[in-house]
Amino acid sequence: MVAQSRRAVRHWALWTLTVPAFGLVVLVDLAAIAYGTKAFAELPSWRGIDVVFALTVSALIAVEGARRVESRRRRGGPLHKDLAPAWMIAAAVVLHPALAILVALLLRIWWRIRAGKCIPYRWAFSTAVHVLAVGTAHAVFVSAQDLAGSSGLGLVVSMGAAAAAYVTTDTLLCGLAISLIVPGSSRRDTIGGKDDLCVDATAATLGCLLAAATLISPWFAFVAIPITLTAQRALLLGQLESEAQTDPKTSLGRVDWWRRRAEEMLRRSRTQREPMAVLLIDIDHFKQVNDRHGHLVGDEALRAVATILRSAIRTKDVIGRFGGEEFVIALPDSDLDDATVTADRLRSAVAASPLAAMCAGALDEPDLDPDTFGLTVSIGVAVYPADGTTVDNLLLRADRAMYAAKAAGRDRVRLAADLLTADLLRPTLRQTPADNLQPR
Repeated sequence: MVAQSRRAVRHWALWTLTVPAFGLVVLVDLAAIAYGTKAFAELPSWRGIDVVFALTVSALIAVEGARRVESRRRRGGPLHKDLAPAWMIAAAVVLHPALAILVALLLRIWWRIRAGKCIPYRWAFSTAVHVLAVGTAHAVFVSAQDLAGSSGLGLVVSMGAAAAAYVTTDTLLCGLAISLIVPGSSRRDTIGGKDDLCVDATAATLGCLLAAATLISPWFAFVAIPITLTAQRALLLGQLESEAQTDPKTSLGRVDWWRRRAEEMLRRSRTQREPMAVLLIDIDHFKQVNDRHGHLVGDEALRAVATILRSAIRTKDVIGRFGGEEFVIALPDSDLDDATVTADRLRSAVAASPLAAMCAGALDEPDLDPDTFGLTVSIGVAVYPADGTTVDNLLLRADRAMYAAKAAGRDRVRLAADLLTADLLRPTLRQTPADNLQPR
């Protein structure tokens, strides 16, 4: 039994983290434990437990009602973003820090139960972030009240400052963790896109309104339930628009969406007489990942490579999933030299990334060795106008170059221009022996 426990501990996904990421996770967890212990030690009484009950129950009803909406926003997994922080913000404003932490812990425990499979250290870290965010929001609220007063406009300003402090703490700590766990993550990966920021802003606003209502009566918390469901459905509209053009496994653009964007870029390049490059990228030996570790790890590896590629290109570059384990990128205003440098940078980024840490959560007991589990990519490069004047021509030439990279040993970059030179030379080389046999 002891041996099994030790083996289970050794297989924790926490040990796959890099040293900086591990240090941040442990530091945040310890800080949350220390703050929570101090808060409960200073709790004068359990007065306000009725507010804890009202906020927790109303939050659970609202979150459960929003699950169906949210599952359409982020298919295939637990809740990605919801408005539950609104209740934690309200708790930070109207309750003692210890009771506010209790609300956060109850909501996080319920999330863990309903989410099903998740990575334990990530759940613990996220819970710790909420605890610290609650503490920060409460401290800011008290300080703002001392400066602005506790009635009228002063109360509104204090609540707004507390909500902003909560969201800022949550965003910065989570963003820092993502940047350390997934090196090279983009700003969108760390702090979220427009939809995520809208959810945070809505949660902050709702939290202030909920706090004001709760100060009158704790049972006003239940009034926020229909408001939350309506807001969640409104947030769904923007997500549904992007969902139709987004690949669900990698969160990259679908190939038809990518083709439309590439056609627009190509028309612009023709008008402005500028070069444009197309990169076709294929993961080497990807079938072996599925055969050896299973399709769950394969899907995680596919998402990890997509994240690495997306974070290593420019904002104006357009990336999409071409199909299977292939990706395609359009590089506007890029000549052959620029495209070659970009392709080699992408190849190096994938080869050097800690994929074991990024994929370990796919299994209950991950058996991914950071020293042996890695992936490489082969990349083909085609450039307008030298290698083709249409998107289809560029894709065809990039595809041939990519297969040439695989034939040369994989983990390589090959240029369509080099293949064209080889094709032109090949007939001459074939004729040379025959010419030598003819009488002089």
